[in-house]
Amino acid sequence: MGRFVEHVRSAIVRRDVRAIDAALDDHTGFSRLPIAQLHDLLLTPSHHLHQRVAFEMQERADPSSLPVITQVLDRGFSQFAYTCSEDTVIAKWFSHILARIGTPEAIDMLRKYSVSQNKGIADEMQYRLRRLNKQEHA
Repeated sequence: MGRFVEHVRSAIVRRDVRAIDAALDDHTGFSRLPIAQLHDLLLTPSHHLHQRVAFEMQERADPSSLPVITQVLDRGFSQFAYTCSEDTVIAKWFSHILARIGTPEAIDMLRKYSVSQNKGIADEMQYRLRRLNKQEHA
């Protein structure tokens, strides 16, 4: 494991949000992190890079992300309050990841959360399913 990856891992374990933010502030290190570390970052509260973590997860489209996305969607978005974004906006991060993964399990997750009690999540997952359906029939 490289020095950078170990530094980020250590900051996650210590929940040292300043070290996490500082290490990843220029956004160049995300591609060097293993997917498991991205998952840990997504679940770690208080740092300010969750959207960038979600984008990197979308880029990788790794099916191992599905359980982590489930945890986030089930917990709600209180740890993302710093973004000042509505739930629909945050849910969009995850609908893009699920659509990009595109496995039957990922599509099933879109369907499952399209009836979420959280209206923002439900609306975004319904929208993403409609978009996927249009692409299928184009």
